Amino acid sequence: MRSLTIQIPQPCHERWDDMQPTERGRFCASCQKTVVDYTALSDQELVRLLSKAPETSCGRFRNEQLNRQLVVANPGIASVWRHWVGLLTMGLFGWQTARAQLNQAPKPSQPTSVRPDFAVSAIPVQAIDAEKKWVITGRIMLLDTSGRLSPASGVTLSASQFVEHWQTQTDSTGAFELVVTSQKQLTELTVWTYTQGYLPGRATIPITTSTSLITLNDIILREPRPLKNITGGGLVTIKSPSRWQRLKRALFH
Repeated sequence: MRSLTIQIPQPCHERWDDMQPTERGRFCASCQKTVVDYTALSDQELVRLLSKAPETSCGRFRNEQLNRQLVVANPGIASVWRHWVGLLTMGLFGWQTARAQLNQAPKPSQPTSVRPDFAVSAIPVQAIDAEKKWVITGRIMLLDTSGRLSPASGVTLSASQFVEHWQTQTDSTGAFELVVTSQKQLTELTVWTYTQGYLPGRATIPITTSTSLITLNDIILREPRPLKNITGGGLVTIKSPSRWQRLKRALFH
């Protein structure tokens, strides 16, 4: 059974909405670290993940995840023992069956000289795929907490697939045109955009061989409402001692 307790001695006062999104969370420009978002994880997921993580890092948690013991149980010893006994029994039975079949197999006859017939065919040459082009158009709008819409001017919109990356910016009306070129036949494209003070937008677009011009519906970035009961900052994990460690402390202290 593994357990740990998460503490944040000095909560961070930087705004989560002002940080740049990353794959694991958001990047804090103040401390130059990635703040990992743990708010959606269960107790078992937190224990498994943070038991392997560095002792100090930055994270974002719900208040009920902090300052209490998080416990995850290990698989039962009996089930593990039954698993290995079953594998050993199956292996022994298979070895005995194979040995019996080998003893009963007839001896092979003497080989005869055979001249094999074969044909040689030319290997077709594959041409290098020509570069393909797709044009994606649309508009990005900003929606504040009062319900007012306004054009998102000068906002960067990016798309990526495999190791390729493309990006463009909106004009004064919020409109954009993104040109995607690739020698690979894309089947889908992930598009995302972000501007300070608003939640990021993300969409996955299906692409077919007949697609060349893609027009998207308006992408609306919403201004987030203030969150309550959320704490962020440098975290410290306190791991519970094992049975052997507790016994040793009881005997020598």
